Amino acid sequence: MSARKKLLQGIDTFDFSALKGKRTAVIANFTSIDRNGVSLIEKMVDSGLNITAIFSPEHGYFPVAQDMECVGTENKINNIPVFSLYGSSVETLAPKNELFDLFDTVIYDIQDIGSRYYTYLATLAMFMDKLQENPRELIVLDRMNPIGGTFEGSLLDDMNYKSFVGYVPLFHRHGMTSGEIAAYYYKLKKYDFPFKIAKLQGWTRSSFCDDYDYPWLPTSPNMPAIDTAILYPGGCLLEGTELSEGRGTTMPFLLAGTQKIDPFKLKKELDRENIPGITFIPMEFRPMFQKLAMKRCGGVYIALTDREKVKPLRAYIAIIQVFRRMFGDDGFFRAKPYEFIDKIPAIELLLGDKTLIDMFYNFASAGEIDSYLTECENNFEEQFKDFRIYD
Repeated sequence: MSARKKLLQGIDTFDFSALKGKRTAVIANFTSIDRNGVSLIEKMVDSGLNITAIFSPEHGYFPVAQDMECVGTENKINNIPVFSLYGSSVETLAPKNELFDLFDTVIYDIQDIGSRYYTYLATLAMFMDKLQENPRELIVLDRMNPIGGTFEGSLLDDMNYKSFVGYVPLFHRHGMTSGEIAAYYYKLKKYDFPFKIAKLQGWTRSSFCDDYDYPWLPTSPNMPAIDTAILYPGGCLLEGTELSEGRGTTMPFLLAGTQKIDPFKLKKELDRENIPGITFIPMEFRPMFQKLAMKRCGGVYIALTDREKVKPLRAYIAIIQVFRRMFGDDGFFRAKPYEFIDKIPAIELLLGDKTLIDMFYNFASAGEIDSYLTECENNFEEQFKDFRIYD
């Protein structure tokens, strides 16, 4: 294997002396580390900076809580109060107005994984909404997109399908960094509070996180590996169904299955789809929690074979359609509330685009879906070119 390339993230390039004398809050979690594994909190405390508040996203500062699990009150870190931005209601997803009295500047530094469903981006955008009401300086310490600058999908219709898994109008695989997305959202909303980005050095869009010499760690309880992140822009669609996506196993989003299914028959059906970049391995598994907890399931392991060829959104749409043909739609889709929304089905929130939703429900062919998504993707450069900071 060739030597890994050097990378500096925003936490490494930012001059923290600029925060001297300022009351500073951070939006951070355990992924907020520098190239030596030193946390943002440690780095700032050791520099003598005045951190007055820590805001933590879904899962908590440390990845203890599962998805959609109320984080509640967290312990202080270095005697600094921690305020959760993921509680038991939609109102808890944004900071209370009185908390803005605690700081003059807020630093955002959390590792994203490249898909619009990943809720850290919603936390950033919702905090920005509140900053416009309570003007304070925002500094985003930018981080690489670990699955590169490749994009796929269609633009979220945030007028009709806005949610915590789709808050900023982005593509399903957005191909951008957190700083680029923050700049895009800032301009889109015509905000005017003070805003800066500490830029990356050494990152290129045609790369993956394991091309670099930077420490990598699972970014949330069910994002254990880079292959998971690459497939997640499609794999997350399984959350909109009653199929197990492998939560409660060591292979989340790389498994798909349910009870009373023959894994070998399923593989044959899936192989007929000729999906590029992945292959299917017959599998039985038992989720230890969440959907189908403690029940033996039949299904497949979805093995990534080619990072460059795979189109995860198209792939998982095709996978789900195979299951629909085998089981029918009765009881197939998640009917329970999803990320605090009960009026719109989860699968529609995740697809996020009426045309794509209709094509999906009506079993449009893979070719028809590909043609539609290709048309959308052809507009991506024009829509986002002004916000792409890196080559």
